[in-house]
Amino acid sequence: MNCSDVQTRLSAYHDSELLEDEAAQVAAHLAHCSSCAAELASFEQLSGLSRKLTDPPIPAHMWEDLQAQLRGGKEDTQILGWINSKGDSGRLLALAVTILIAVGIGVIAYRSRFTVGGHDHLAGTFDSFLDEFENQPDDAQQVLLVNYDGRPTTLQEAVNVLGYEPVAAKRLPPGCSIDKVYLLKMPCCTCAQITCRNESGHHLAIFEHDLDQPVWFGDRPSVSCLCHDVPTSVVQVGNKLAATWKEGKRFITIIGANNLEEVTDLVAHLSGQ
Repeated sequence: MNCSDVQTRLSAYHDSELLEDEAAQVAAHLAHCSSCAAELASFEQLSGLSRKLTDPPIPAHMWEDLQAQLRGGKEDTQILGWINSKGDSGRLLALAVTILIAVGIGVIAYRSRFTVGGHDHLAGTFDSFLDEFENQPDDAQQVLLVNYDGRPTTLQEAVNVLGYEPVAAKRLPPGCSIDKVYLLKMPCCTCAQITCRNESGHHLAIFEHDLDQPVWFGDRPSVSCLCHDVPTSVVQVGNKLAATWKEGKRFITIIGANNLEEVTDLVAHLSGQ
């Protein structure tokens, strides 16, 4: 097997879902390929993080909320009455119907946002940025500046252009300071990017943007969790972590955290907790 073959099977290999012969071929490749072995280690690290998480409790009013969402007209009322007559099995069906509707809406929305060629370009650009950022943050920055008509700016000018003050300008953790401020004309919006340094000189990139952008991270391993009760998506990027969560009307993405504890600390401060 080559690297491409192995990487498409890593998730199944990690979960022990491959046939014995196929698993043996993957194992043999991993034994002499440091790149694929590192990719597998990413899965294992995120799997470890996910095991530390707890599921939030299901609200007692969930079924009533689902009923309210299904109640839209005469046809919906008829369906709802039939579901109620079926007891628990009907409720399971209703839940399945609701999930299918939600997934369908999500697929349509996703396609409408990314079918105009911007999807592939955005994914490729950020892939280059992420690959460079950990070791060469200045070189990585040039990738974004060139592709998105970006420019360094002052914090006050950024506030004037955006019409709001970026949260990273007012809620950084102690020992972390602003290094540079940029404005990027992203496909979704004019985006504020602030690069920071901590006391050890470690770099962080903090983006504030209008739309969630999972496409930035491609197929890198990710896990959803609660950080200080804030729903957060955490992604493994090389030896570092990235994280995205919603803050008010916008989304915050941080890139370059050392570990989950640092992610949690940043979420707490940037969310004003």
